Amino acid sequence: MTYTQEEINLITLCSFDKLLYSHRFALLSDLSSATPDFVKYEKSLIKSLSYGVYNKVRAEFSAPDYRKYVLSELEKRGISCLTYFSDKYPEKLKTMPTPPMVLYLKGNAELLNDDCLAVVGSRRTQPNMLKECKKTSAELTQYFTVVTGMADGADTAAIEGALSSGKIISVLAYGFDYAYPAMNKQLIEKVAQNGLLVTEYTPTTKPQKHLFPIRNRIIAALSDGALIVSAGAKSGALITAGYAAEYGREVFAFPYGIGVGTGEGCNWLIRNYGTLVRNTDDILEQFGLQSSPQEKIELSPEEEEVLAAIRGLGTGSVAELADKLKTQPYKLIPAISKLEIKGLVARLGGNRYNAI
Repeated sequence: MTYTQEEINLITLCSFDKLLYSHRFALLSDLSSATPDFVKYEKSLIKSLSYGVYNKVRAEFSAPDYRKYVLSELEKRGISCLTYFSDKYPEKLKTMPTPPMVLYLKGNAELLNDDCLAVVGSRRTQPNMLKECKKTSAELTQYFTVVTGMADGADTAAIEGALSSGKIISVLAYGFDYAYPAMNKQLIEKVAQNGLLVTEYTPTTKPQKHLFPIRNRIIAALSDGALIVSAGAKSGALITAGYAAEYGREVFAFPYGIGVGTGEGCNWLIRNYGTLVRNTDDILEQFGLQSSPQEKIELSPEEEEVLAAIRGLGTGSVAELADKLKTQPYKLIPAISKLEIKGLVARLGGNRYNAI
């Protein structure tokens, strides 16, 4: 890939990640120049790096061999870069207070300039809400590219819903040399093949707890709105929602019943500034869009009766459904299984069911 001299300056600068992380914005003179003014910031750099390291950094930055090495290593890993000075750098990110100077990419970079909607939530999301998240994410891809993280739970469900469309961006909080969580290694590879992986961190940056909330600002800024699928009272998803509100984006949330811990944050958002979401149409209406007509799912009379009973209970066990319908529990299993396959019912913990 061909880069301009300005872009090479930025990519090289960011390769000093561990030494210069806290000084990168200062060295770019508030992003008004592609060439860091080392002399201007000499005192602050020496204070943290010492003369020896400072002089080494200054010398290496301008060394042609080092620059060639950095670009070669990125190419070997199949990584492309967009810098703040790139023509295709997303305008949405440029308006952030602290835009990433370099975006390291794997996949379809054109997705960055799509209309996007963030779909995020807790790792501990209820099974029925995971199913709703996957369904909503799939429906949203008719109008948006879905943006999320890579955590287990809601993020994974959002990816699974959008992946087949290719309209999925996953923003990582670490470098491409790592897969976190490890169980999602194959999913990471699938997103790289069918969608887009994005990170602001150099390939060798390890997953670290404090990097995840920082990453969330990119998810929010890339998107025109953010759907919070689940969130406890203290949740990373609430950080994303906060960034979205700060950046003037729409904030949406699924509602939860009283006492459901993984929904406390969602209910707080709805009470304060979020829009309650019952289905995809609630999101589309905020953008002046209409959903495409959905094919009617054919149900047998028995399936319709069982589905109506589940909806009437809210959530219920097979025994409770059998009691409500005046029948034996084992007789309901075939109908419940078919409703699960058709995406109308989700199994909860404790052998309980919920209508979607």
